[in-house]
Amino acid sequence: MKKKILIVLLSVFLVSAMIVPALSQLDMTVGVSVGDHFTFQSVINDYTTTNASYVPGQFDSPFMALNQSEYVTYTVLDVVDKNITFQVMTQWLNGTETTVEQEEAIDTSYSYLAIGANMEAGDVIREASFMSGERTINETITMEWGDVTREVNVHDTTWDWSSWFGIISQRVYYWDKETGMLLKEVIITDYDGENGVVHLEQTVEITDTNLWVIPEFPTGTVMLLVFIAITVSIGLYRRKTLKH
Repeated sequence: MKKKILIVLLSVFLVSAMIVPALSQLDMTVGVSVGDHFTFQSVINDYTTTNASYVPGQFDSPFMALNQSEYVTYTVLDVVDKNITFQVMTQWLNGTETTVEQEEAIDTSYSYLAIGANMEAGDVIREASFMSGERTINETITMEWGDVTREVNVHDTTWDWSSWFGIISQRVYYWDKETGMLLKEVIITDYDGENGVVHLEQTVEITDTNLWVIPEFPTGTVMLLVFIAITVSIGLYRRKTLKH
């Protein structure tokens, strides 16, 4: 009798383990539409290595290619259930341009380019796997781009691949709550292996989208025009003052 009860309980546990992830995934919905686009740029905040010939790979940072580019634009080509198909256009520093397609599953992809829309702190964004434990949203904050304020979901995590690749990478992800799209990622990676010792600090951040206006940092030309405008205004003001 005890064996039968144990078998029943074990069966219930296994079924529950299968159902719970499925239920949590049913709550995840894509928040972008065909035609939406998102442009990113990368900044290397710090990079040191004891092996100048070592080229950081995907496990060091998924965005290393951005460092050889001016920008990368992801445009939504198709949305099917929880899967987004992006056209990825990269404008390289050497003047060339390449275009490829990339698929992103908001509930399973390791690239973390997108998660479910309108999720809350504590919600599961990725189920546990052989690569990592369960991933959840840590908190919801607000971030500002000019006059635009967006609610942002944050996940701070450490990817520990030291046993296999000698790499430990701390990453902080910031997703737009409404759309589920990545807005910013901060990466701090330390590699200690046969290729030497590497320390990388990188920030990848959105610079343009069709969904809201992200102001550009003033360029030299813009600053010059602003300076001229200010100078002319001062001159006109002085003339007006002298007449009176």
